[in-house]
Amino acid sequence: MAKHLAWVRRPFGRDTYRLFPVGRQVRAALRLWHQVAPLAAVAYLVKAFILLQILLNLGSIVNVVTKWSSHVWAESERAPVVWWAPGGGLWGPGRQVERTGEQPEIDVTVVTTFRAFGESLWSKFTQYLPALGSPGGRPAEAATAVVGLVLAIAFFLAIRAVLGVLGRRGPTRTDSVHGPGFAAPRPRGWWLRSLLSLRPGTARSTWPVAVLIDCLGCVGAARRYYQTITHPQSAVPTPRVDLSKVEQVVWSAWKLRHRQVPGPRRREYRKHAAEVVGAIRRLEARQDIEADTAVVFEEMARLLVTITERYAQGRTLALLDREDLENVDPAVNREWVRLIILGVVMTGAAIAAGLSELSAAGSTQVVAVVGAVAWMLLYRDRLTPGDVLDVMRGQTRK
Repeated sequence: MAKHLAWVRRPFGRDTYRLFPVGRQVRAALRLWHQVAPLAAVAYLVKAFILLQILLNLGSIVNVVTKWSSHVWAESERAPVVWWAPGGGLWGPGRQVERTGEQPEIDVTVVTTFRAFGESLWSKFTQYLPALGSPGGRPAEAATAVVGLVLAIAFFLAIRAVLGVLGRRGPTRTDSVHGPGFAAPRPRGWWLRSLLSLRPGTARSTWPVAVLIDCLGCVGAARRYYQTITHPQSAVPTPRVDLSKVEQVVWSAWKLRHRQVPGPRRREYRKHAAEVVGAIRRLEARQDIEADTAVVFEEMARLLVTITERYAQGRTLALLDREDLENVDPAVNREWVRLIILGVVMTGAAIAAGLSELSAAGSTQVVAVVGAVAWMLLYRDRLTPGDVLDVMRGQTRK
């Protein structure tokens, strides 16, 4: 960590402590990222290999799952119902089934049980719920429907209470230090996000600090190059700094830094991120406007240091001060349009290949070729395959 930080700060020279101060939180986050990055890289390689194998064998997997589902569903029509389910011995006479004398498999038994409950509920609904439309003509059935609805609501509330009790955990080491309830609850679909994330675990939340530190190093190198080589009458190209990676961090800072953000506050985070990205784009454009680019590089370093410090401190709703956001046009992320077009094209190609007389392997190759061509036409060299998930998280501007 110390070597990385020293290497990045070296281009600033004597102005290091003025333009590139490093706080305690930034050092801690960078140190943690260096500790977990090797393990995260191994986890990413394993995950990438598994996803690649699934992608290459997707057709076979779908066929196996489809055949298995059809087989289980067909067997559930002939399998006997367990004694405690609707249609079993406890609930009246068992339904007529084809008994072969063989014990059905566990998956068939589970599907048969759920199917029995579903058939029973559907029969009750179709028998009693229409009576609510004319309660005067069918008072007994209407009263039964009302009581059944009340009992159904009570049942779901009881299930919710049971799940809440089972979801509680005992005190952990973190709770003993910070007190109970310190760990924020995980958001909905956290397991899917973790599966799709390219940066597992702690590396995901500390990765932005490393990216911002590297961008600061690029600013320092461009500033030194400008001061030592470029002259007003020189034909050497003026250095420029690309801040697209900084924008990626800003777009998703609140998602990466916090476990869960309440729904009503997400609009505030998105609005602030759009304003900060607008300020970054305005500052990046000043490289082609200002006569003295060194001043722009110093202002760029100041803003990046502020964003890095605020992110490390968890102040994702104040990445920049209000003075830095005055007269800034908020940025708009329209990458979802390209992503939707790409999805529609690939879905259409998959449907067309399925309707054709091509084999499964040929259909897969056609979809892959069409997807690659659409990718090149929509993004060209502006988006790498690893940035797809960044687009889905809304953190890229390419």
